[in-house]
Amino acid sequence: MEVTRLVRLLGLLVAFALLWAASPGVLCDSGVWPLAVLAVACWARYASASGPWAAGIECLCAALGWCLVMSWAAKVASQTLWFIGPGLGLYFVAQGWALRALRRRLPLSLATPLAWLLFETLRAALEPPFGVSWMRLGTHLHDTLWISGSARVWGTPGLTLVLATLGGALADLWERYVDGIGKGTRAWPLAIGLLPLVAAIVLARLVSAPATEKGPRVLLVQPGFEQRRKQQSDQSRAMMDEQIDLTIEGFIASQTSGAPDPDLVVWAETSLRIPIVSEDLAAALENGARLDPWRGGGLDAAWARRARANEREWIDGLLFGAGGRSPILPLGTVFLSGAEYLRPVDGRVRFQNAALIWTGPGRTRVGPAAKRHLVPGAETMLGLEHFGIVREVISELAGYIPDFLGPVGDDPVLAFSASDGRSYRLGAAVCFDNAFDDVFTDAVRRADVDFHVVVSNEAWFERSQESEQMLAFSRLAALSTGRAVVRATQSGTSLVIGPDGRDVARLVDERGEDEMVRGFLLANVPVPIASRTPFEASGRANDVAARTPFVRLERLWFALFTGLPLLALLAALRGGGKGGGGKGGGGKGGSKSASKGSKGAASQRLPESDEG
Repeated sequence: MEVTRLVRLLGLLVAFALLWAASPGVLCDSGVWPLAVLAVACWARYASASGPWAAGIECLCAALGWCLVMSWAAKVASQTLWFIGPGLGLYFVAQGWALRALRRRLPLSLATPLAWLLFETLRAALEPPFGVSWMRLGTHLHDTLWISGSARVWGTPGLTLVLATLGGALADLWERYVDGIGKGTRAWPLAIGLLPLVAAIVLARLVSAPATEKGPRVLLVQPGFEQRRKQQSDQSRAMMDEQIDLTIEGFIASQTSGAPDPDLVVWAETSLRIPIVSEDLAAALENGARLDPWRGGGLDAAWARRARANEREWIDGLLFGAGGRSPILPLGTVFLSGAEYLRPVDGRVRFQNAALIWTGPGRTRVGPAAKRHLVPGAETMLGLEHFGIVREVISELAGYIPDFLGPVGDDPVLAFSASDGRSYRLGAAVCFDNAFDDVFTDAVRRADVDFHVVVSNEAWFERSQESEQMLAFSRLAALSTGRAVVRATQSGTSLVIGPDGRDVARLVDERGEDEMVRGFLLANVPVPIASRTPFEASGRANDVAARTPFVRLERLWFALFTGLPLLALLAALRGGGKGGGGKGGGGKGGSKSASKGSKGAASQRLPESDEG
């Protein structure tokens, strides 16, 4: 079938408006997943049709839609939407082309999930700015646990399959009942559309979350700072003092309730307002290591030694009570915080956004666990900062040169022992990492972690839908890995999500608000039942059994969700102009015979025997 430019434009605008409305934090905190199904149906109906200007219209509509979905980015820099929107728009150009090719041989109930899964899986696998894992279609099901529990088996991509197949089936039914195309095969779209949904419901019931026991008691500190205050250097000492006061209040509340002292105190991303430097930085500076020219000067070995002394003053002295002081953190409590970490790499002094653990006065800190996925334009310029013209432009826009360093062989798993002697491993994620599967699944595969910790800022985005979208990612990370997720934010939403995807505890104020609030949260983290051995040892046999099928099969799912659509696409392309899309599907002129009335339109589809 062929559509005019105006009809395609209006249809796809409606599709992406529905996708935006379905997103968590827009109409309601959890999102509205049935709207996502309608969005896919509308997209499939109009993107599969032939007609002029298909690629340009799809790029425009997808760009506008994704600018709405990620409109919170404008609170940092509105110009970023000029890259986010068109970048994702190009993915939908390719996705629409694939849909029209697949539609030559397959009904929409099959062509739609194949096209959608192929390009969504690829964009989630590629590192930004070439890809982005944000708000995949399956994310809309995060809070529908009777369906999203199946993420333990097939992760977020499997949930995308559920919604995309439902949407494709609706588009097929739309064509059959409204357009009168292929009336003899009405039962097939519904059967195909319901199959992944039924499978998801069954898997969610059959494959339960790992059995858990009460794990470490955590104290999450959320100061509720606004971003503009964070950017004022003269406020650093005051903000540190406020976080310390909140930490003290948390201990008092815990003791008043008669509960044990927390095992782990967590401050959010870059909450430690002093630079943390590597042990070898001073020696490296003496041997010629230097800041990059755009970072300025003033860094020498004496400065590095003062930074180490300042760290000991704040952490060992003030928090742990070294030097005869009254400790804030009692014996047996460990401290985790996000911090800016400086280290020498190849003769350069580099900066990392990282999480570290301090276990007591005079002890070696654990970490860093550096941020794995850096934000393009905000934390990295992908090496382009070496070009003067690029530095001038980004400095004018951002006020600084984004040149942070990702992990350099560091272990993202941090280990500690609680006051009762039990050992725990946690997988650390920093802010943007929260949107990526590999940060969580790799940690479980490599070290059998007991739980995940996400340290994040989110003050940039105030009360936008960004916070709800981040929570959706965390919930799916908990479900797909079978491990609790502890979220500690400066101004977002701090909570503990259990391995079953349900909230264990959430920080709210007296009005019930959970964003941009000041306070602390005390909670026990549920961890998989397993034999407890020192974390230096290996072979905790029960942990392996507690790994979810998705953690074990993630790479197989990736191969399936990319390989199967590619094979189907190659088969459709080799089939030439046979079937529904015709040779002109999406081309400049489309198929002229499709405009000769309903009979001509019907002739552009597969014979009923092929579609069934």
